[in-house]
Amino acid sequence: MTARQRAILHLLVEEYIRTKAPVPSARLAEGLGLSPALARYELIALEEMGYLSKPHASAGRVPTRQAFRQYSLSLLPPKPLPEATQERLQRALEGAREPEAFLVKMAVGLSGYPALLRLRPRNSPKVLQVHLSPLPEGTLAVFVLEGGRVKEARLPLSLPTERLRKAEEALSGPFAVLPPAPRGLEELFAHLSRALSAGLSLVYREGLAEALKEPEAKDPGFLERLVTLYEAGGDEAVLTPPGRVDVRVGEV
Repeated sequence: MTARQRAILHLLVEEYIRTKAPVPSARLAEGLGLSPALARYELIALEEMGYLSKPHASAGRVPTRQAFRQYSLSLLPPKPLPEATQERLQRALEGAREPEAFLVKMAVGLSGYPALLRLRPRNSPKVLQVHLSPLPEGTLAVFVLEGGRVKEARLPLSLPTERLRKAEEALSGPFAVLPPAPRGLEELFAHLSRALSAGLSLVYREGLAEALKEPEAKDPGFLERLVTLYEAGGDEAVLTPPGRVDVRVGEV
């Protein structure tokens, strides 16, 4: 992709985000000071590369998932906030009763999108008991923690009652780390480990209403996926690993 094609693509994506409508070639030519013929030529090239699509013969172009991903990656790492803004945030953070919740609210305010933060507690409570009960679909795990706390988790795994009792015997507490799995119960213990890790995490959510302002919110399927992802904030599978940046377009 040439520098000119990249500039055209980025302007088209920004226009599409702003207008929620196909972008005509004349708008791009005007915005970048190109001749109409040159703009159309480059748009055809970008379309052939898979970055653009044309819903109708007479309509403008719309960006594809590939285009959104390329555009998003071009913005990383993000530009630093102005120094004055950083100083105001630092002062506000120092006076916040709950810094984590404050940071999530600030992320929503700065981005205009929902934010989710999950933290592992510094000192995890010990597990005193684990109760496993069969369900029509799956298994109910109940963790009794020191301090009187109780955490429940539904595991997507069905096992006979006698194997659940065997697992309970191996999980007789107290313990801070899940003990090794007996032979044949490795999958169950893997589910228990993930459920326990998620249950002990501190999760901060904010700004779901911001997503409802987007045009995609008119799609019931989008709303269902969004709420499912938002509620699954403690799930390892949906979180970005430390030190990485994930860009997901059209998928959750």
